[in-house]
Amino acid sequence: MRRLLLIAVLAACGGSSKPAPTAPLPGEPKEASAAPAPPAGSKPAPDPAPSKPAPPAGPVEVKIPAAQTTVKVVSGGKGKKETVRYTAKAGSKQAIELAMDFTGKQDTEEQIVPTIVLTGEAETRAVDKDGNAEYTVTVTGTDARSVAGSQVPVDKFKAVIGSLAGLTIGGTLGTTGVASDVTLRIESPGENAADTLELLRLTYPALPVLPKEAVGLGAKWQSTTSAKLADRLDVTQVTDYELVAHNGATWTIKGTTKVTGKDQSIEDSKVSAISGSGTSETTISAGALYPTHKASLETQFKAQEKDKQTQFTIKVGGAVTPRAP
Repeated sequence: MRRLLLIAVLAACGGSSKPAPTAPLPGEPKEASAAPAPPAGSKPAPDPAPSKPAPPAGPVEVKIPAAQTTVKVVSGGKGKKETVRYTAKAGSKQAIELAMDFTGKQDTEEQIVPTIVLTGEAETRAVDKDGNAEYTVTVTGTDARSVAGSQVPVDKFKAVIGSLAGLTIGGTLGTTGVASDVTLRIESPGENAADTLELLRLTYPALPVLPKEAVGLGAKWQSTTSAKLADRLDVTQVTDYELVAHNGATWTIKGTTKVTGKDQSIEDSKVSAISGSGTSETTISAGALYPTHKASLETQFKAQEKDKQTQFTIKVGGAVTPRAP
């Protein structure tokens, strides 16, 4: 991560003065050293009056880069073959709920964050001749749900998540699930908006990429994605998918993911032993932009800086649930 995620958020929640282990990647900016002690016999300067940082003056925006994914069919399945597609219609609107989880662990210290819940409306603004759907999600409600083991007070975390009021999420989704960059933008951000958007960048759910070929029930395919974890760590995610159900205009897909990565350097740290795993389940409905989707992914790695080695674990979860209007 480019910064220690959630430090400002946890402070706003009234958390411990000791920074929580939010699994920052190595190479984070170092904290400023303590001010030198005053000369002996001098009168110490009074503590400055506490002040809250001013919220950003203008819009805050982050981008989730488009993933580079390749797909190969392992087995075409049985019975009648059909192409499985995301088939949003121009001008259509869909009420959805997005739920995201984050757990960070640094050696034995763990920080579990309450579930972030966003509700809003997804609108398909246009669909081009190839079926690529340009969309915007307008967030109309925010909430947080308690998670077992979390030390962050959920009521105060709800106030922090409230800084996402007015959030819009925009991008393009292809018929096979190949997506463009996703833009998260708040026109009038609150105090913690920038840090909270960074957390969303980590946890925002990615949808399965589908094969171009027609397939039948029981079909299996494998997608390989080259990604950067928190914009810093190069990883490869290989997901094995299976079409487990087809009922009329709906298709259900299950996936299992393995994470690997080469040893690499991030500033002054050597990163090694990159590994991880995850699962997903997705039900695609004809004519809908967003499917019903739930996924989780855990990534571990070691960072060696001089004579100190640290074990990091980052676990994220995301769910998309279409709702009745």
